[in-house]
Amino acid sequence: MDPMVTIAEEARAGRTVLLTARGADGSIETREVEPYSLRSGPNGLRLFYWCCKKQGTRNTYLSNILSAEPTGRTFLPRFAVEF
Repeated sequence: MDPMVTIAEEARAGRTVLLTARGADGSIETREVEPYSLRSGPNGLRLFYWCCKKQGTRNTYLSNILSAEPTGRTFLPRFAVEF
């Protein structure tokens, strides 16, 4: 399944996602995230999320997302879910 479809479905249901993405330095990380919004920027679409590991908001370009897996775990939204 397309990672963005998974992210959008899980965001609307209030469930976290295991997001695997490539960093600016080329590293690949997998983190559990609370997805909140997808926004257009000068270099493409960006996913904004709360990182459960770092305990803070983060974002990544859609083009850097390699996969998104549902966790089945629910979250209480910290912000408006814009999907």
